[in-house]
Amino acid sequence: MKKLFKFIFIIAIIGAGIYIYMTQNGHSLESILNTPKKIELRADCSEIENMLVTSTTNLIVTNLFERTHNNVIVSVTAYNKNSDIIKQKNITFERTLEPNGSLTKQVLLPAKTKSCDCIILDSNPN
Repeated sequence: MKKLFKFIFIIAIIGAGIYIYMTQNGHSLESILNTPKKIELRADCSEIENMLVTSTTNLIVTNLFERTHNNVIVSVTAYNKNSDIIKQKNITFERTLEPNGSLTKQVLLPAKTKSCDCIILDSNPN
């Protein structure tokens, strides 16, 4: 019986150590518990082409697994040179995203755009 208590105590100490280490490195309890099991879709809008009046980027959504996705919604955020948000918009891909495939859509952004970030908001996996 003492060995069982020692084993449970050691496991609890190891778990507490891992929790403390993760919280010290910027994780919260919510982020630890809500970590997705796998990432199925990836969005990229890193290549920005600045023109005189507007900027454009090719938003590319890639399916990394063997399921199809419909109605993929991506949030695109444009930043200026001071990293201030200058525009946010949601882009919907109404076409079907095939397994291990990708979809591309050109997005217009303000001329002052120096960088952008894109996040998958929603999709309907099949």
